Amino acid sequence: MPTRKASSLTITLILPFVMLIALLTGVLGVLWYWTGSKTVSMLSKQLMVEMAERIGQAVDRHIFSSRSIIEASFPRGLPAPARIEDDLPALRSRLWAATSLTQRQGDYVYYGNSLGQGLGLLRSNETQAELRIKLHAQEVRSIYLLPGIRAEPLFLHKENNLFDPRTRPWYRMAQQAPGHIWTPVYIDFNAKDLVMTLARHVLGEDGKVAGVVATDVLLNQLRLFVDGLHLAEGAQAFIMEPNGDLVAATGMDNIRAQANQQPSRVNAASAGNPLMEITYQKLRHEFSESNEVARTALIFDAEDQAIEVAYLRVTDDAGLNWLAVVAVPHQQMLAGIRAHVVLVIALGLLALGAALALGLHIFGGLAKDMRSLTYAVRRVGQGEIDVPIGVERNDEIGELANNVHHMRHRLFTDALTGAANRSALNHILETLTRPGAAKPAVFAILFIDLNQFKPLNDRWGHENGDMALIEVVQRLKEVLRSNDVLIRLGGDEFVAVLQGISSQEQLEVVQAKIREVLAPALTSLKGLPEGELVHLGASIGQAIYPVDGADPQSLLKHADLDMYKNKQQGGDGR
Repeated sequence: MPTRKASSLTITLILPFVMLIALLTGVLGVLWYWTGSKTVSMLSKQLMVEMAERIGQAVDRHIFSSRSIIEASFPRGLPAPARIEDDLPALRSRLWAATSLTQRQGDYVYYGNSLGQGLGLLRSNETQAELRIKLHAQEVRSIYLLPGIRAEPLFLHKENNLFDPRTRPWYRMAQQAPGHIWTPVYIDFNAKDLVMTLARHVLGEDGKVAGVVATDVLLNQLRLFVDGLHLAEGAQAFIMEPNGDLVAATGMDNIRAQANQQPSRVNAASAGNPLMEITYQKLRHEFSESNEVARTALIFDAEDQAIEVAYLRVTDDAGLNWLAVVAVPHQQMLAGIRAHVVLVIALGLLALGAALALGLHIFGGLAKDMRSLTYAVRRVGQGEIDVPIGVERNDEIGELANNVHHMRHRLFTDALTGAANRSALNHILETLTRPGAAKPAVFAILFIDLNQFKPLNDRWGHENGDMALIEVVQRLKEVLRSNDVLIRLGGDEFVAVLQGISSQEQLEVVQAKIREVLAPALTSLKGLPEGELVHLGASIGQAIYPVDGADPQSLLKHADLDMYKNKQQGGDGR
């Protein structure tokens, strides 16, 4: 009897303790789930926005050179000859030089005039091109091999079909357009890929439209870029047009080939991908409403399942209007943390007191690391692209923190020089100029363009060009402060964001230091003859916020124009 009473007393005393442990374990699990869900959701949205911005930057890089090709072929203000044969050698040389700008095999630039004449140059490689000439409206084009910019063309053959440039969409559209204009994307049946054409009309001596110059842009590189993005299971990234036609998508072709039929475009609304179809239905209005800043949204499919999307409208003044989209099922974002919560609750119930002690210990460290991770993400959102994360773990949270660190580094860092990249610049300027801030930002930017970089590249090769860029970045970092940010826009163009600077006198001091540090000859080049010295020098433009612009685009445009003005005045001095 005493034993039974003792046993009952023991159970009576232990039962509330067991219930308390189970309750605390459940509460801890809920708290962990709530905190973890919030942090994971914040991180995922941030990474999705960065992914959409990367896609937008890839589009910009891929099509940016098209305008340069057109302008190199027919600089604005240069009148078109009445007949192609009146200026054939000079026109042929300009087309060769234009297709040399990108050094891409397959670059094609062509010109047609109101007489039905045409001249086109398709780049085969660095030393050869195919020349297509038509000097009479009713004759077919003659095809020549052009082995050099000043070499004599070698006749190959004549085409079978009559080509009249005046009947082509690019010619008709450019005749009416005030400037550059993109044709609709179309399928190139020879390349078996998507292509679009950028065109601009050319005036004659009488000031009237005499012809049209155009260049084709193959979109296969965009397709490969988007298809190569690393996404979570079930996620989808794609670029689409206002009517839903796909330009590129992960894990999916943008052209549908059917037996005994011509290939056709794949459309997001009928692609057979439910995630893509519902995303297009919910975002189609953004082609006319959204601005060119990446956004996020929560949408729901037909079964009321939540989907997180990040999207960026990609436009230009030539009529480009695309939407870059990254979509992830919401339940997929939280799948991992749900599994961990279930495991923690189960272990807590089975291990009772030991689980409580262990759970409190683990939760304390987890909560601390979650706070560190959340703090780091918040500071990145405020424009501090290099804020330390401060999480050292060997579990999934540590792996998440490590992945965020490496992804942030890849997203914000130029791979060649180690400077920040265009994505970092956009992020910093959007943050610093964001309206409604409690304390307005004080900063200025310098736009730096190296004066002699192209001659260096042409004479001493691209490897020396890369080494020169690396040395320039190292020199610039020596004179910039720790809170200044140096960004490489691309090529030989750099931007320095100088926080806390708001006067002309301060900017002149910084510019003087930059010119001084860039003045000595380069020391890292290889293969130069003994005694050969290579100097670069730089042209610098400036913009002060908000005097010279209240938004990133205005600031960069002002600094860019200021740099070009200084370049025309000599480059190294103001």
